[in-house]
Amino acid sequence: MWIAKISGVTDFDSAMSVDVSPEFAIGAIIDDINEIRAVSKFDARRIFASMENCVTIAEIVPSSIDEIFEIQEICNPDMIQINGLFFNDVKTLIAVQSISTIPIIGSIHIDNETLESNILDSDPIKAAQILDSYVHAININLPLGLNWDSKSKKENLINIIFKIKNIVTKPLIVGGGLKTSNIGKIAKALSPNAVDISSGVEKIPGIKNPELMQEFLETVYDYKEHLIGV
Repeated sequence: MWIAKISGVTDFDSAMSVDVSPEFAIGAIIDDINEIRAVSKFDARRIFASMENCVTIAEIVPSSIDEIFEIQEICNPDMIQINGLFFNDVKTLIAVQSISTIPIIGSIHIDNETLESNILDSDPIKAAQILDSYVHAININLPLGLNWDSKSKKENLINIIFKIKNIVTKPLIVGGGLKTSNIGKIAKALSPNAVDISSGVEKIPGIKNPELMQEFLETVYDYKEHLIGV
């Protein structure tokens, strides 16, 4: 059962900072030319192969089902997270679910201004409900960090998460602007299965900082009673 994922890991030093417990996970963003944190599938394979404790997750924006299984075969991750618009079609969801041999995480991005979902339905609650039937876990990327100091916006985000939690059966992972200074309050308020962080543990965009990663993971561990686990 893992409770925290560091997404966008690009090197061994960063990966090793997380590889201390099965309660943590690393995510490698693979072959995404639009993402500064992306690595090749072969670099991801080398990083994943060196991990002994943490969960390894290949994060991809695939163009086809074949690409999903190519990355699965080459990288050999514990899980695959599907980002982007690939899961905007229920037929694709059904196809991936029926032939996947490892757990699939479906990702929903919620727009900062409109609070609308990017896939399946503009209503994030409905989108999560549809996705719930076909994946092993759901990753919700919300503008948490941007809006946590605004009472009304924070309440809207909490309301969305609790409505989703009430209708889905699969583990729920939340992320979006997380950092060490706000993770405790967010974990207590939302009680998700796990949390996902990327830029919040970077001093230079795209480059993970092991000290910030350790601080974040230690803080998450302090609040683990509020995290159910994936």
